[in-house]
Amino acid sequence: MNKAERITSSDMKHTYRYLLWLLLPCLLPVLQGCLSPITLQHAVSAYDDTITDAISRQLLTNIARAQHHQPIHFTGISNVAATFDFRFNAGATPALGGLAGNTLMPIFGGSIAENPTISIVPIEGEEFTWRLLTPFRQNKFMLLFRQRFDVDLLLRLMAQEVRIQEGLSQKTYRNRSPFPADYEMFRKVVLHLSAIQDQNQLHAEPLNIEYNWTLPAASVSAEGFQTLEKEFSIYHDQQKGLFTLRQKKQGPILITNYDPEMLSETERVQLNEEAKQ
Repeated sequence: MNKAERITSSDMKHTYRYLLWLLLPCLLPVLQGCLSPITLQHAVSAYDDTITDAISRQLLTNIARAQHHQPIHFTGISNVAATFDFRFNAGATPALGGLAGNTLMPIFGGSIAENPTISIVPIEGEEFTWRLLTPFRQNKFMLLFRQRFDVDLLLRLMAQEVRIQEGLSQKTYRNRSPFPADYEMFRKVVLHLSAIQDQNQLHAEPLNIEYNWTLPAASVSAEGFQTLEKEFSIYHDQQKGLFTLRQKKQGPILITNYDPEMLSETERVQLNEEAKQ
């Protein structure tokens, strides 16, 4: 190999080396762009898991407080804001150790900083107290039941007691553990309903009852007719000169192992009267 070839080979090595130093700073933004989504995804999952765990622990603590007749207290996380700062830098410095020539050594650096801001506020006030003390409405039970939630779980959370007709008397079993006999019977009843639900034989529907009234047509003025029309279905019997007013009202929820549509109107009224007792 002659001198010209050696010079050319040396120049090519230096050229490749300089190109590598030029490309490295260009690769750093790409590396930063790859790390940002990964860090964001991990942070969102971590914050969500932590908040969920804190709410669950707080709920269990309040259950224990209520069990021992101590005041309960709720706090909520109203806002979570976190900023991430990714910084990468690169440079070059003359080689250490006495190396001759124009050899350069790369310098790389980077930092990641996270600055979370979490707002924790107490949950209190008249509206919160009203929501806490208001019993569950039956439409919420129906919504969860139609979404295939276990009726055993729903009744243990929402029902206060179960009443069983024994002959002419009615016995009440409370859903409270301080009363072992009542609580055991309550659990047996709801577990029996759950077994029927597992066989797809359990029906739960509001007991819709239709009420009818008759009024003489001559006693209803035009203004009165418009008022009645907003709340009732009106049928006019011209031969008898009567208005028949019909209105459907939603009664209590009927839980059965047969289709409630099989019931006649008389049976519906009878069940509604029994539920009021």
